[in-house]
Amino acid sequence: MTGDRRHFLGLASALGAGLVAARLAAAPPAACYDPASLSLSQKSRRRAVGYADVSADPAKHCGLCNFFAASSEGCGTCALLGGPVAATGLCDSFAAKSAKPG
Repeated sequence: MTGDRRHFLGLASALGAGLVAARLAAAPPAACYDPASLSLSQKSRRRAVGYADVSADPAKHCGLCNFFAASSEGCGTCALLGGPVAATGLCDSFAAKSAKPG
């Protein structure tokens, strides 16, 4: 019985640590802007194009979008949204940057 209990507690502990690690990995990026400081127009545009600060698709995010211009680590501005965005964000108007000829 004692061995079963120890095994269970070990598994529960490992599961708990794994959940904490997954939660931290999925934490949102550092804030690039204060949502409260956005104008009504900017808030409306973000809603209209379905903007989210964190993309669910690692192959599609603002940092890879043609409309994004980096300004600082993990942050930038979007030409379509007219304001600051997170590089990890995504909206319905994503347009992949063209590959530069090389």
